[in-house]
Amino acid sequence: MEVFCGVRLKELFIFTRPWSFVMTAISITGAAAYTYYLARSFDPLLYAATLLGVTLLHASANVLNDYYDTVRGVDVEGAPTTRYRPHPIIAGKMSAGQVRNFGLALMAGGLAFAFALALVRQVVVVLLALTGVVLLFTYSGPPGLKYRALGELGVFLSWGVFMWLGTFYVLTGELSLLPVLAGIPVGLLVAAVLTANNLRDIEFDSSRGAVTLAVVLGRSRGLAFYAFEVFSAYAATIALVLLGVLPLGSLLALLSLPQAFRLCKAFREKIPETADPLTAQLVQNFGLLYIAGILLSTLVARA
Repeated sequence: MEVFCGVRLKELFIFTRPWSFVMTAISITGAAAYTYYLARSFDPLLYAATLLGVTLLHASANVLNDYYDTVRGVDVEGAPTTRYRPHPIIAGKMSAGQVRNFGLALMAGGLAFAFALALVRQVVVVLLALTGVVLLFTYSGPPGLKYRALGELGVFLSWGVFMWLGTFYVLTGELSLLPVLAGIPVGLLVAAVLTANNLRDIEFDSSRGAVTLAVVLGRSRGLAFYAFEVFSAYAATIALVLLGVLPLGSLLALLSLPQAFRLCKAFREKIPETADPLTAQLVQNFGLLYIAGILLSTLVARA
């Protein structure tokens, strides 16, 4: 079934890197669970609209990243990213212009959900969505945070701050610092996914003039920074529980610590081709336990 520029729907879906959407699902669902813990407020339709809208924006960022990496000369034949996933332009499936238009169409779809939600929660939803769009777009688009060693910061703000704050606002109509604090552990782990990707590509990126944080730090310090991001997520969880921001059940996320240790040990020996999907699996497992712990604490508190 050809649905866009002669490309089948299945291929278009793969070009959006769907394995990465688990990180958005964890942030939005985690924020929704935390909102219910704090305010006993949950609307399944508002939650679903938020999740779908933000996922479309995430897909847009992934597609536009392929476009900008190609036009900047970073993604070429034989680039590391082309060895573990199909690249729409390098594989000859779509032209650069078609990929750009596909990414912009996904962005428009995500913003459409934001405008629809604004009918319920006023214009603040649109402002939060536009802030997210700016962060996602400037990651690889102008000015190119990714190429200025600022990619991890942009990712942390998107998945650890604005997705949590935005979801809380959509579900409650209020702004609060608490969901931002609760999003810190997940934001750190999602940032580690980008660090893993950049560590794998460090030599290639350096040769193409892409100044990622991993390129600036070098392999040894980059690995140390990766471990810092990963284990800081667990330290932040413990600290937030001790400060009373998170419920005690959130410590359930610590059950994923053995996976974190195995991952960091494996990276020290050899960074795998699938470094970022493997780190995304840690985000998934940590996040599911984090969410389960918050919900369990909510049920216990209501008993």
